[in-house]
Amino acid sequence: MTRQTFHVAIIGAGLGGLCLAQALHKQGISFAVYERDAAADSRRQGYRIRIDETGQRALAAALPSELNRLFRQTCAVSGSAGQFLDPQLAPVGGRPSETWQPSIVTDGDRAADPVGDLSANRQTLREILLSGIADRVHFGRGFHHVEQADGGGVAIWFDDGSACDADLLVAADGVTSVVCRQRFPRMRPIDTGAACIYGKAGRAQAAAVADVLLSGTSVIFADDFAVIVDAMSFRFPVDAIGLTPAEDYLYWAVIGPRAVLGLHDDRLGQRDGMTLRAVVERLAAPWAEGLRALFAAADPSTVTALPIRSAGRLTPWTASRVTALGDAIHAMSPAGGVGANTALDDAVCLAGLLAGVSDAGIPLLEAIAAYEDDMRRRANAAIEASTQGARRLFREAVASL
Repeated sequence: MTRQTFHVAIIGAGLGGLCLAQALHKQGISFAVYERDAAADSRRQGYRIRIDETGQRALAAALPSELNRLFRQTCAVSGSAGQFLDPQLAPVGGRPSETWQPSIVTDGDRAADPVGDLSANRQTLREILLSGIADRVHFGRGFHHVEQADGGGVAIWFDDGSACDADLLVAADGVTSVVCRQRFPRMRPIDTGAACIYGKAGRAQAAAVADVLLSGTSVIFADDFAVIVDAMSFRFPVDAIGLTPAEDYLYWAVIGPRAVLGLHDDRLGQRDGMTLRAVVERLAAPWAEGLRALFAAADPSTVTALPIRSAGRLTPWTASRVTALGDAIHAMSPAGGVGANTALDDAVCLAGLLAGVSDAGIPLLEAIAAYEDDMRRRANAAIEASTQGARRLFREAVASL
């Protein structure tokens, strides 16, 4: 049977979009990625990201073996299975989400392959996902609109007035997706009323931070909100040439209802890092000195706040030549730790079905419909898990203190 050829345009060069690009590259399917940002590192997009079993399986399927090995080697190592603490750093029972699994490396053995959930540096993972396909990723190309093209494909227009044609357009442009506002205008995510303030402190600046926070992941349960701390200690191998060096750091995130955090308006994106750090320090004033020191050590330029949005339950729609993956279509609370992992899973599932179009001659719309059915099923389960995780972080776990 003659191999069917077609071209996929991906809007968004985040983790999900690049994972799809890598998976298509592996399948020999033509693609191009278009990203609004001027460069891969032109703005902060977070620091530590948790990659669970689903995400790890997706990356292994999408990446060449040497890049997947590099991903695993560049994740942080941990000598701790994780812990749950109160604001005075005393141990408490509970866990934030049933989706969370500890990451364990044999204490002192930095050569061991990590097991369980992995903590990756987001920029490092993005650079790995760009490896080998950078010539097909076009930065500074903001999506404007899409039109039906002659022959059944789509014509994609960009903010600079340029255009391109594709057989399929995939929205991977995040929670504020411009593509999905056009394709799915009634399916915008809702503001949950919660927010996440996050930042990091270099290990050299964190001498006063309590030792208990310096290994693995800690979840601190406060009054109706929580703090996640992850000690990121790297072991970059010699063959990681070309990746931006990442020094060890302590990542922290404060997550909870905006009213509880003292963020009573919607101007999160307009608050500078110094102001946001002051918000956290005010919340932490009665806490253990070794925990307060973590926030004091944070460089204000690393501190950011984001509103937490969540999609509602996805219901069926008619498939077209425009589809979506990740936060663009199913944003969810980070409390469950499954949002990015679901996006990676979307990417490999879509690429696998598109391989059937290429190799077996399955009609393209049939493959897209099959992907969307599967994506809705997985996304609805992940949204529910994330919602339950948020409830446990904000309320149920607090009740056990």
